[in-house]
Amino acid sequence: MRQKKRIKSILGHICIICGLALMVIQVLDWYNPFMDFMGHSMFLLYFLCIASFFLGLDAI
Repeated sequence: MRQKKRIKSILGHICIICGLALMVIQVLDWYNPFMDFMGHSMFLLYFLCIASFFLGLDAI
């Protein structure tokens, strides 16, 4: 039970960090589209999707 709560907390933190990082990268991409920040940060999107998927499964 304690381990499950810890994993849920870690997944929540991963979602917040990846979400904030993607917002910053999106703003940087608007200012300089030739650097292709969004193209090089797809791993953040993958982490966000995976963490939110498992966090959603835990909520069921």
